[in-house]
Amino acid sequence: MRNYLTPLLALLLTLAACEQHGDTNPDAPITYSGNWVTFSYPRSWTLTEADEDQVLTLSIQGPHGALFTIHIRGLEQAPALKDFIANQGDAANLLPTGRAATSGRLHGFTQSIDLEGVPHQREYHRIDSHDETAYLVSQFPSAKAMHVQAGLDRIFTTFAFQ
Repeated sequence: MRNYLTPLLALLLTLAACEQHGDTNPDAPITYSGNWVTFSYPRSWTLTEADEDQVLTLSIQGPHGALFTIHIRGLEQAPALKDFIANQGDAANLLPTGRAATSGRLHGFTQSIDLEGVPHQREYHRIDSHDETAYLVSQFPSAKAMHVQAGLDRIFTTFAFQ
């Protein structure tokens, strides 16, 4: 009996520590599920919603100036990705990019931009469902990439239409 008691006690303590750590871990994921989409993002990041002119925008603010926005609109009102980028501002210096995602492989664009003298990276992707289109846009200071990439990757790889 004693041989089983020690491993059992160790397992129980480990599980208790993991559960406790998950509640206080700022990178533990939160799952957003609503407005036709679902995705996960780090607990320490802040999500806000805005709904204007039949376009829902979800903004997820991360540390070090990281920002991830999801623009959702009806498929019939959705411009091509390059036109969406042009409507957002500077569409210069776009380079093709791809990344893994829940729905397969995303193909989009990346660009280097200067915001108030600070080099930033932006990445744009478009995902269509039967009725909606989502534009996924990430932005972060280039020098902080290693600090925010895991959070951005979490959103990209878990995003899906419901």
